[in-house]
Amino acid sequence: MAENICTVKPKRVRTRNQKRLLFYVLMFALPLLQFAIFYIYVNFNSIIIAFQEQVARPGVGTGYEVKASLEPFKWAFNQFFSKESGLMLWRSVQLLICQLVIVTPLALLFSYYIAKEKPAAGIFRVMLYLPQVLSVVVLGILFKFIVSEAYPVGMEQLFDKKVGGLLLPNTEANDNFYTALIFTIWFSFGANVLIFTGAMSGVDSSVVESAHLDGVSNLQEFIYIYVPMIFSTVTTFIITGIAGIFNNQMNLHVFFSNSEGNVDVFGYYFYRMTALCTEDPNGVYGDINLRKLAALGLIATVILVPTVLIVRKLLEKYGPSTD
Repeated sequence: MAENICTVKPKRVRTRNQKRLLFYVLMFALPLLQFAIFYIYVNFNSIIIAFQEQVARPGVGTGYEVKASLEPFKWAFNQFFSKESGLMLWRSVQLLICQLVIVTPLALLFSYYIAKEKPAAGIFRVMLYLPQVLSVVVLGILFKFIVSEAYPVGMEQLFDKKVGGLLLPNTEANDNFYTALIFTIWFSFGANVLIFTGAMSGVDSSVVESAHLDGVSNLQEFIYIYVPMIFSTVTTFIITGIAGIFNNQMNLHVFFSNSEGNVDVFGYYFYRMTALCTEDPNGVYGDINLRKLAALGLIATVILVPTVLIVRKLLEKYGPSTD
């Protein structure tokens, strides 16, 4: 009888372990498959097609043939150093500067206020988190209606001043850009506060109490305790902001269709041109094709990778320390 019990238990253990293994495999199978298809395959394929050229076949309506070539990089270099790309890059840099100089400091201050449970902290928490509950598309449509329809009517009714709507194809490009910039800053603010508040809640209370015994003020507590102890989180936001300088669309895809927008940043330009090219069976839009866009993306990557690594090293070396 004892021998039977000894043989049954290992079988149960093996069966339980097999079920656990099957559960883990099923849990990770779909995310790994998505990562393999939509990240590894897509990026590997974009590198390959960047070294190819589409050449029209003889005759009319016979499509294109593909051959190895560096022509996409010649176009990409000319495009990257063109006046149009310089303007797009400057707009992307302005977005990054606003995120670093305006969004991040204010998000840290509001997060500190909420984490310390100051008066009306709960109200601020709801007001700042509320935009993250709704889809950016819904908020974008609402915002566009306000600035394009309600804003001109309000200005005429209140101040007897006629102004045009914003975020419209016939509006001045700079006006559209700065209006979209305001929306992007507002929408991203809540996410930053959410992450920073979570990080601040993990600050050791004994350190804070010890600082209070030493007579530190709220400002000193914020600068010398909270910011250094969550600076790794702040660093992550800075790095991702720099890394996204060439792919941040600034939510322009919400306000404009692929062909009607009169303002571009690099991220929206990549998205818009790719969408227009994919509408053609041969992946061509005017003199632009997917292979040229892939080459332009590789150039941007080559510039970004060392930049991100250098900035990360500098932040780790010269950023505030918990010591």
